Amino acid sequence: MNKRLHYIDNLRWLTVSILILYHAAIAYNTWGEANYIFFRPVKPIAAVVSFASPWFMPVMFLLAGVSARFSLQKRGYRTFIKERFLRLGIPFVFGLLVIDPILSYVADVTHNGYSGGYFAHYATYFTRFTDLTGYDGGFTLGHFWFLGVLMIISLVCCVIIKLIGDTRANGRKAFAVGAVLTLAAAALFDVDIMGKKVPTYLCVYLLGYYFFSQQSFMQSIKRCKIPLALLALAANAANTAIFIFIGGHSALNNICNYASFIFAVPALVLLARDHLDFSNRFSSFNSRVSYVLYILHFPVTILCQYLLDRAGVGYAANFALTLVICYPLTYLLCFGVDRSRFIRVLFGFKAKRAE
Repeated sequence: MNKRLHYIDNLRWLTVSILILYHAAIAYNTWGEANYIFFRPVKPIAAVVSFASPWFMPVMFLLAGVSARFSLQKRGYRTFIKERFLRLGIPFVFGLLVIDPILSYVADVTHNGYSGGYFAHYATYFTRFTDLTGYDGGFTLGHFWFLGVLMIISLVCCVIIKLIGDTRANGRKAFAVGAVLTLAAAALFDVDIMGKKVPTYLCVYLLGYYFFSQQSFMQSIKRCKIPLALLALAANAANTAIFIFIGGHSALNNICNYASFIFAVPALVLLARDHLDFSNRFSSFNSRVSYVLYILHFPVTILCQYLLDRAGVGYAANFALTLVICYPLTYLLCFGVDRSRFIRVLFGFKAKRAE
């Protein structure tokens, strides 16, 4: 338990790095989502979103649960809770006040023809409360829903963990907890709170805490790595093919969607354990700024798409140029935040970077 699991850090930042591609692709979705900017349905591009959607956020919450195990062991409940408010709460408030208005403004311009100034749009942002997506130019949680939900789940799970206690010395208790959490995560997969699978994320977080943080458990399921990976790949491919290219077959589509989630999450963690357990300067930097990358990638992507569109760039070129521009630009901004003594606090860092 004292050895840092570098593969957890590496899998986290690699997963987050997919988001620029993911959110750029939503502007070409085929299921009628307005997004903050929309061009036209393009099935091959939309397939990127469909392929990643079933497992992307569950992996993030599972990794958060694994990290919570080590953090609680090292810091205790009081310090852990304080750290969660600083690490997640400050960026959450900062995002709602400063970053999400950018997304809402672009949406109002592109969808509603808003012609006023950016700062004048704050009056609309703070007075128009609808579905909280911000697609209509109103108030939005944007991608900061993840930080808010993660903070709430972290606090709720402190209570649950305190009540359940440790399971390592009791095989029957561990089996019962694992069975209940696994069944609940699957059964609640279609239960949404404000459009997010919060009950499933809570269960997955606890699975990460109780099981995927234990190397004995990881070793016991190691032989399942290849079968799980093949099943996950097949389920994701089938889910995407049915949903994007074929259409209909909703029952089969749901089965593939469930299977994508169930197989892909453990497969990715097992693959990471065998192939990503290393640390160097590049991976350490990415691990350190993974949440900064999460916070900055969305406004950078949306603004890039918006400005390229205003410049008359065609939709196909817009997608390619957005990827080419946004990846280096976002990482450059992450480097700046990491080096800034004061701005870094707004992103959940301490004022002085630990060397």
